[in-house]
Amino acid sequence: MRRDRTMKPAKHSTATKLQQPATGLKQLARNFTFAAFLALPVSGLAETLTEIYDLALNNDPQLRAANAAYLAGRESANIGRAGLLPQIAASAEYSEVDSDESSSSVFVLDGLEVNSGTRGDGDADQTQFGISIEQPLFNLPAWYDYKQGKTVSEQARLSFAAAQQELIIRVTDAYFNVLRASENLTSAIAEQQAIGRQLEQTRQRYEVGLLPITDVHEAQAAFDDASVNTLVLEGGLRVAFEGLEVLTGQPHGQLAGLAGNFPVLPPDASREEWVQVALANNLQLKISQQGRDAARDNADARKMEHLPTITGAYSYADTDFDKEFQGQNLLGSPINTPSSSDDQTHAISVRLNVPIFTGGLVSAQRRQAYQQYAQADETASYMLRNTTQQARTAHLNVITAAATVKALAQSIKSAESALEATRAGYEVGTRNIVDVLFAERNLHQAQRNYANARYDYISSSLNLKLVAGQLSPDDLYQLNAWVDPRKVIAPIIVQ
Repeated sequence: MRRDRTMKPAKHSTATKLQQPATGLKQLARNFTFAAFLALPVSGLAETLTEIYDLALNNDPQLRAANAAYLAGRESANIGRAGLLPQIAASAEYSEVDSDESSSSVFVLDGLEVNSGTRGDGDADQTQFGISIEQPLFNLPAWYDYKQGKTVSEQARLSFAAAQQELIIRVTDAYFNVLRASENLTSAIAEQQAIGRQLEQTRQRYEVGLLPITDVHEAQAAFDDASVNTLVLEGGLRVAFEGLEVLTGQPHGQLAGLAGNFPVLPPDASREEWVQVALANNLQLKISQQGRDAARDNADARKMEHLPTITGAYSYADTDFDKEFQGQNLLGSPINTPSSSDDQTHAISVRLNVPIFTGGLVSAQRRQAYQQYAQADETASYMLRNTTQQARTAHLNVITAAATVKALAQSIKSAESALEATRAGYEVGTRNIVDVLFAERNLHQAQRNYANARYDYISSSLNLKLVAGQLSPDDLYQLNAWVDPRKVIAPIIVQ
């Protein structure tokens, strides 16, 4: 936004000064062409607010990341539930063993020593199948872990809902930032044109001796300042269009402008009513409360680690063993001794596990979890107070913005009247060029302030609904009804 400043006579030569308006008027002509393009009705080309929103829904990286985080967080309930459900495992093993075997023994029979032994090759095959089932019968840490998982899943759902609401805010902010920049630029161009005409008239009057050179310098300084302001706002408009591409992943050439009869109304309920709605529905507050509940469940789970656990188990195993030995004894006689076995076992057990000492691990985790719960509890308390303050502030901002729009609409009429009176006084010699330029700048500044106030009102209204947890796509679609596709907004391309 351009800042008014006291204009002073230029310090360079008169000849140089009088040559500059021609270049400035070329820039003025380019700006006039752009201003005419802005007002050109081009039906069917300008994108509306809902079209940008639909593109952002499919292409915004932040929303896609939030969706992935939600899907990941949703699994916390399933992960926690797993600790309470049966654990079933199956196993199978097949093995082949080839061996070179040699054995000898000596024993005494009727006072005589007898030697015996074998030497040969062994070949054994074993097949084993098994299945086991374990079911926790008493495990309080697992129960509280399950409760924590459910809370974390709900927290993930609320976080994704908050991300969807924030997308509405980001889309409307980006969209109306373009419209805001466009209206500011249009006003700046009109101001530059008006000052350019005043500069040309002042120069002509100076050339015939009706005005001093200081008036030309004053008009030139004002024109230069307006030109700089226009260039800055041109860049701001292009930057605003770039902001849309961040959301949608594609460039945008034309947007539909806001209708001139857009209604500006104060909130339909009292401040305290909005506060109560916010305390009941604000998503960030609910997320912090869910975080506190999850931390409490985690603390309870870690405390229960000191208690014993009871687990029931059942197992079944089937083992098939076959072996064949071929060799000879000490006398050289051949030996072939095949053997086999088939065993089936069933086992039912109840296992009691009592933690006695874990090196301080359980106690440390319990203390850590309770401090994390204390942190989450304080965060939730802060969010409660902060939500109350945000709701009151947002409500006041809407009231202030609505009143500001109304006051600025009147200020434009006053500035127009003041400019007409100042111009008339300048024509009869009772006012000077500085007064005219000041009145001209005041008028266009009032127009820019009015445009900014309307968009501030829209932003404040949406933010109030966001704080109250009431923002939804319906609000965006209702706002889109006041977007006029015939009012085309396009970026400027500097030649």
